[in-house]
Amino acid sequence: MSTVLTLISLATVALVLARDWGHRRVSLFALLRPLIAVIIIPFVAPGWDLSGRGLPLEIGGLVAGIALGVLTMAFMSVSIDAAGQAWTDTGPPYAVLWVVLAALRLILIYGTEHWFTQAVGMFLVNNHISVDAFADSIIFLAIAPVVANRLAILLRVRLISSGRRATAPVVS
Repeated sequence: MSTVLTLISLATVALVLARDWGHRRVSLFALLRPLIAVIIIPFVAPGWDLSGRGLPLEIGGLVAGIALGVLTMAFMSVSIDAAGQAWTDTGPPYAVLWVVLAALRLILIYGTEHWFTQAVGMFLVNNHISVDAFADSIIFLAIAPVVANRLAILLRVRLISSGRRATAPVVS
């Protein structure tokens, strides 16, 4: 199994759970930190497939990752206290979802290398998709949920805080 892909999958779930488990204060730095991964991806990604049929596969991995990141928000509540500080709350279902996502990604990686290697290889060859595009799509599938989750937290905090300002009494 690719060491880079395995480490990305394991590190993703470990870092997300370390940051999100329980009742946590929301800070701008904590929300923007995963965007560092977006800066690092070009250096660890095998190569961009910007033409042919590899691009749709990469975009598909990105879109699926974003959808999974938004799905994780169903298991996280966001609130703002009286002082205006934003907080997130998560529990076991949130952790289980992240662990399942990481496990499925690792099974996909392992399966493509050991169980259905020939089928994946034939699919890639028949559709003129590079192995690099396939690897990129798995990397996107690992990183996009985290970035989408953080952006969804930021959006939810902004919506809640703007709703509080709209309903706050006017002092004259």
